[in-house]
Amino acid sequence: MHEHLSHKYKKSWLINTYIARDLIGFSAGDRLPTIHEFTQKHASSRGIVQKALEGLQGSGAIILEKRGKMGTYISAVNQAALFRLGGLEYITATMPPAITGDLAGLATGICDVMGECPVPFNFAFIHGADKRRAALSRMIYDFAVTSQATATRIAARYPDLDIMMLLDGCIYSPPFVLCSKRPGVWNISCGDTIAVDPSSVDQYVLTKRLCKGKKVRIIERPYVTCRALFISGEIDFLVYRNETWIQEYKIPAIPLEYERGSTYLLPAILINKHNYNIGNILKVFLRPPLIAESQTAVLEHRKEMQIY
Repeated sequence: MHEHLSHKYKKSWLINTYIARDLIGFSAGDRLPTIHEFTQKHASSRGIVQKALEGLQGSGAIILEKRGKMGTYISAVNQAALFRLGGLEYITATMPPAITGDLAGLATGICDVMGECPVPFNFAFIHGADKRRAALSRMIYDFAVTSQATATRIAARYPDLDIMMLLDGCIYSPPFVLCSKRPGVWNISCGDTIAVDPSSVDQYVLTKRLCKGKKVRIIERPYVTCRALFISGEIDFLVYRNETWIQEYKIPAIPLEYERGSTYLLPAILINKHNYNIGNILKVFLRPPLIAESQTAVLEHRKEMQIY
């Protein structure tokens, strides 16, 4: 629930929603947090918390068993009902279009693990990490996939957003290379022309770094349009992910330096802090080893791409 909108709703309704989200991921046999713990967490009264728990039981979302001094335990739980009562009738995410094998495998892996979620899951594929960031800030999506490098910059600049997890073992997309229209010339000089997409954070940062201190002509265009400008000969250099078209067109390109485990190559999950408890909810499903396994299977052609 967006905290900025909390004043528009009754306190009891908000607490019902929050507690339903708190309990997503709990299993039969787990101990229920105490009434005091809930009241402290949500700055609410005992009466409102008790009514919320009674409502969850009445709806069939949970069945509770009191065990005296040992506390109250969950004897049965309906995860789908908790999602619904928590205002999560579906989960949506955004990432770059799956136009490379790495991205197709990554999207497939995420779809595979989110297939265990009791509510529908869907991807929106959007070019430009800053565009995905803007949508996440408006809470259009529940999470966004970027590189770790981009996620770190975004989280530092936008306090409402946070890095929920890194997808260790996965690959975000191919590394960046510098493409040149002049074979053997790899130093960008004054007077040269280069294209960049300001919304593609990694490409923009790397391009600006290469052009620092040089009077070059920088053309701002969408990421895929930058490629078209280079192929047509309208620009001299281009920083781009090392995708198959570079090999197909036999374009002279050199890799940009990367350290082992580069933050440009590791995927990260960004969330909006005001989307209550969404991080803990997603951690139940987003398991990096399983995502990496699916991604590898797609890259090795042992599995068909599956995205939705």
